[in-house]
Amino acid sequence: MATIKNFARTGGFQINGYKSIIPSKNVKQSQYASLFDMLIAHTDLTQNADIIGNAEPVLTTSRFKKIIYSMDLVKVIPKQNKISKWLLDLILMSTRVKAHCLGYVNGTTVLHLSKKALKEFEIPLPNDPEELSGITRIARNYLLMMSENMQENEKLIELKDQLLNKYF
Repeated sequence: MATIKNFARTGGFQINGYKSIIPSKNVKQSQYASLFDMLIAHTDLTQNADIIGNAEPVLTTSRFKKIIYSMDLVKVIPKQNKISKWLLDLILMSTRVKAHCLGYVNGTTVLHLSKKALKEFEIPLPNDPEELSGITRIARNYLLMMSENMQENEKLIELKDQLLNKYF
């Protein structure tokens, strides 16, 4: 299960935040996250609202075959073809979105992000969506490379642990 523990305070997705669970049979298909799905933290337990409003793509499922995301997170997908998933991910990861979201936070000890925050965030788009194709290609390549690096690092860590256990 992906949880708010997957969100680093300084930004970034932490693989060790995954929680191993046995899901009930009643889990809706919409509660599953796949590789490259965008998750946004809607609950925060940190003192300085470090993670609320942070958006992080699922760049690896680690050792898990399926990922369910907790009620503290929201999965964001484009409803229309006006903007690609890749470009939307890049925009959601920006400091501009984070600053916007902080205006929609309520609570004292446990912070919660209003559902209105993302709905009321406006993304200016050019009239010709083809103008965004270059940026979309860069965003896609960027996220694919990050995912490949993260998965390779996981394999290298596993190999290192095996070697250390075998010889030391």
